[in-house]
Amino acid sequence: MTFSRIAALAAALALAACSTPPVRERPPLPAAYYTPAGDAARPADPVALADWWQQFDDPLLAELVETALVRNLDQQAALAELRIARAQLRQSRAALLPRLDLGGQASRQIINTDALADTPLADEFDVGGDVNFDTWQLALQAEWEVDLFGANRLRREGASRQVQSAEAQLVAVRLAVASNLAQGYVQARALLAQRALLDEGVRIAREAERVADGRFRLGEVTRLDIEAAGAQRAGLEAQRGDIDAGLAEAAFALDTLIDRPPGTVLQRLGNAGRLPMADTDIPRGQPLDLLRRRPDVIAAVAGLDAAELAALASRRDLFPKLGISAALGRSGLGIGDLSGASDLRSIAAQLGFPWLDFGASRAAIDLADAQADAGFVQVRQALATALQDVETATAQLAARRAQRAARAEALARAQRTQAMARRTYDVGLANLADLLDAERALLDARQQSLDTDRAFALAQIALYTALGGGWSVPRDAVPGDAVRSTVDAVPDRVREASTPRDD
Repeated sequence: MTFSRIAALAAALALAACSTPPVRERPPLPAAYYTPAGDAARPADPVALADWWQQFDDPLLAELVETALVRNLDQQAALAELRIARAQLRQSRAALLPRLDLGGQASRQIINTDALADTPLADEFDVGGDVNFDTWQLALQAEWEVDLFGANRLRREGASRQVQSAEAQLVAVRLAVASNLAQGYVQARALLAQRALLDEGVRIAREAERVADGRFRLGEVTRLDIEAAGAQRAGLEAQRGDIDAGLAEAAFALDTLIDRPPGTVLQRLGNAGRLPMADTDIPRGQPLDLLRRRPDVIAAVAGLDAAELAALASRRDLFPKLGISAALGRSGLGIGDLSGASDLRSIAAQLGFPWLDFGASRAAIDLADAQADAGFVQVRQALATALQDVETATAQLAARRAQRAARAEALARAQRTQAMARRTYDVGLANLADLLDAERALLDARQQSLDTDRAFALAQIALYTALGGGWSVPRDAVPGDAVRSTVDAVPDRVREASTPRDD
């Protein structure tokens, strides 16, 4: 075997070794994901998950969510990122095809021949003065880099996966927008209810302060009792500022989510209202369905596929490159009054082999591998987050449900106590202080019940979101098709026709 053959074989083996990306362990899934357990055996309702905010039976909440899914700016930013990914995909496809250019050029050189006037050359050709030397060319030129080893095809496939990832990320943003709006709406409603309870508490405190003042005038209590009652009333009145500030912050956040001027939602909320809660249970379904519904998991998996394809393409860049070029046109030449033109045809091939780039190719491979490693970690994180979200929301929901039952009993007893105190006071068997104590205890029970209801509603929203609720995914549908159908329904407010705003 000659030395040249040995060198060629060694180079081929080195290229083959470099063309294989590192193997990564696939993320393991819990065994429970393949065997239904507990309420997971109950199938999840796709319709209820798709429009889960309708389960809360609050028309204003449903209206705000639907508005946010049309107007939200985070969604529009994700849509712009999707347009970037689609443009990059078109660029990668174009790299596989020949490039055609129609080019032309013309030049004129003006040569002064007066110096040749007294020479035999001047007598022979009758030269003298200025002579024009003209050239021109017009040709259709084609260039094509032959994808011998598939590097450009790999980049095209990677760009396609990036589009899939951007589409899934857009859906994930929509789900986050719906979840954040519902959570903010529940917080705002709870603050309104808390303000109403606080106003009732201030009324009771003022009555207690009046009673203390009357008893002081009768000599039954000291000035200390009046000051204590006044301090309690003033402390309750001071809490109004915290509630109003929190309510304004929550309402303005809702305005931002729906892209409306500040104060829009606050006017719609009114002064009070029922705290929205879903009246139905939320079955989790088969655990494996979770991975089909979670758009963040879909996006992470597509991003990992794109990164791995890019890592493989960077290795294919180490292989030889073949380029072909051709031209077809006309060219002309003119000297003075003499001119002529002829057809132009050319074809050429270029073969390039990377030889010495001072580590640039190796650095590109290392960069692509590091990006693939990051994508692998993101998939693991997405899976872990999905599991954590569902389990946490489920545990919170179960705990709050039991707590609500206990709070309901405590509230019922506090109501009966207050009713008995009122009856005994009306017939003169109890004084006003006893009645006020019973009313304060009832307000405390109502506040604790409100806090529990708020936590219960937030846990419901968290579970709906953790299960990937908020978009339509048929049970037997391919996730990619469901993602694209959802993306197609997203309005593009950045490039839409200019119309008067309906603010």
